[in-house]
Amino acid sequence: MPELPEVETFKKYFDKTSLSQKINNVFIRDNRVLNVQEKIFKKTIRSNIFYSSLRHGKYLFVKLNSGFIVFHFGMSGDLKYFDDIKEEPKHSRILFEFENGNFLSYISQRMFGKVDLTNTIEDFIINKKNLGIDALKMNFEEFKKSLEKRTALAKSALMNQNIIAGIGNIYSDEILYQTRLHPKTKINEVNDSKLREIFETIKNVLKVGIEKKGILKTYPNDFIIPHRKKGELCPRCGGNIERLKIAQRHGFFCPNCQINHNKTSGD
Repeated sequence: MPELPEVETFKKYFDKTSLSQKINNVFIRDNRVLNVQEKIFKKTIRSNIFYSSLRHGKYLFVKLNSGFIVFHFGMSGDLKYFDDIKEEPKHSRILFEFENGNFLSYISQRMFGKVDLTNTIEDFIINKKNLGIDALKMNFEEFKKSLEKRTALAKSALMNQNIIAGIGNIYSDEILYQTRLHPKTKINEVNDSKLREIFETIKNVLKVGIEKKGILKTYPNDFIIPHRKKGELCPRCGGNIERLKIAQRHGFFCPNCQINHNKTSGD
């Protein structure tokens, strides 16, 4: 977290509150979130204007007079717009002061989020981060091609931002649950019919996420998301939800609905 639906929610919030605003000043509360020199960042941002925004995967790009500011929200990032400096959030790391006297705070409680500058979005996506296609914008042929010659486990492939940008731990669990695919299924052993099902489920799950503004407790009860806890009951079969660890991340699945056809003694 935040994953694509949450960042899309941040984008809409940013567009509603901060677009077309002139920035009088910027205050760096903690420069550890900067991926650029503080002096350069301040010089670039001051007296600039937020012209437009674009999301790719988990990144939010905001157009300036020249170039873009890049927001990445890590595991606990957020944005808050307010009109009284006394309302600045506890974990505010960068504070933008607008000409109208209001503020926008970039929040990062656990310090995993980063803010950067780039001349072009393409340079950042391709050269700096080697990000894959956006999960919400891709078509099926792009999706299928991105997985060619990949031998990763299904959950790892979905979470790999160099393959598909935007899906993380929580939404990969949901996609695999809805397609009845075990997280440890090898992605290169999935046939075209199942790939098509995964593709359509990605779109559907992410759209629900955006509609719910990433508020997990509001998701449909037939999703696994509200039940992502060891010992919770599967909303489909009533069996116990189990936890497993893949690529240093803990995911949740139903062993009754998501059978591991590649199971070995070590699983």
